[in-house]
Amino acid sequence: MKFLTENSEAIIALCALFFTAWQAFIQRKHNQISVKPLLLTHTDRDKHNQSARLQVTLTNSGLGPAFIDEFSVLQNGNICDFEKSIKDVLGPLSENSKQTVLTTGYAMPHNKNVVLLSVTFPAENWEAIEAVEEKINTFDLIIKYSSAYGEKFTFDSRNDN
Repeated sequence: MKFLTENSEAIIALCALFFTAWQAFIQRKHNQISVKPLLLTHTDRDKHNQSARLQVTLTNSGLGPAFIDEFSVLQNGNICDFEKSIKDVLGPLSENSKQTVLTTGYAMPHNKNVVLLSVTFPAENWEAIEAVEEKINTFDLIIKYSSAYGEKFTFDSRNDN
């Protein structure tokens, strides 16, 4: 008991130091989570009269920016030139299309949407839209990106089921 009495100040100081370090660790983890990016894709389908539009959009649904480290488009499992491959796959339909490729270093903000592919084409019915969508679905996307804290993540549309 004498030891505790004589060293109570040092014991209290060590406990305070421990709890301060623990709080700092917890705060850092919270900060990392609060700026974690989360990339997702979705496809919009629109039909109006005899015309249709398919649009593939990338969204950062996370709370922090996604810093793009690598952006790759795959066709049937092989890395491809997105613009050229779209022309090959869609043929004349590619004349009314728009493609976006993100470059290394691009910082995609929280809640930002980027249209990766948009194609407008004649379509008499939903089956025509589904046929074009099947062609588009031959493409996959792999994006390697980082958080503001340098944590590394990978979006792979092949695992997005």
